Amino acid sequence: MRGKRVAPCSGQAGTARDVSFADATNTRNITGKRSKRHSSGTAYRIAPSAGKAFCIVVSGRDRWALEQLRKAGAEGCTPIHNPAPRWAAYVHDLRALGVEIETITEPHEGEFPGTHARYVLRSGVSLGWKGGAA
Repeated sequence: MRGKRVAPCSGQAGTARDVSFADATNTRNITGKRSKRHSSGTAYRIAPSAGKAFCIVVSGRDRWALEQLRKAGAEGCTPIHNPAPRWAAYVHDLRALGVEIETITEPHEGEFPGTHARYVLRSGVSLGWKGGAA
């Protein structure tokens, strides 16, 4: 993760500050070098299994991975069925923002037998945040 910005989630005035947690009044943002094409991220409301809900803003491949996890539901995603170059990195970035994602190690057969990861979203995730209370 290149950078993390924490800013108010509820649209209240305030200054950004770096913290290692978020609550319903804060949002977390994965930011990197932005191009004009990817100048803004997508906001999500995260409801962890314990604690208060909070908002995050993600873009690029991290947003793509979060969407794949949302669509997969309880079945989860694997790099075999949802190919992407750096699944572990996307999961790492999302976990750093407070999103609960379980990793299940599964064996696989075939020409190159071994194991692979299945990532399962354990936080409640809903799309959107309009600047109101989370």
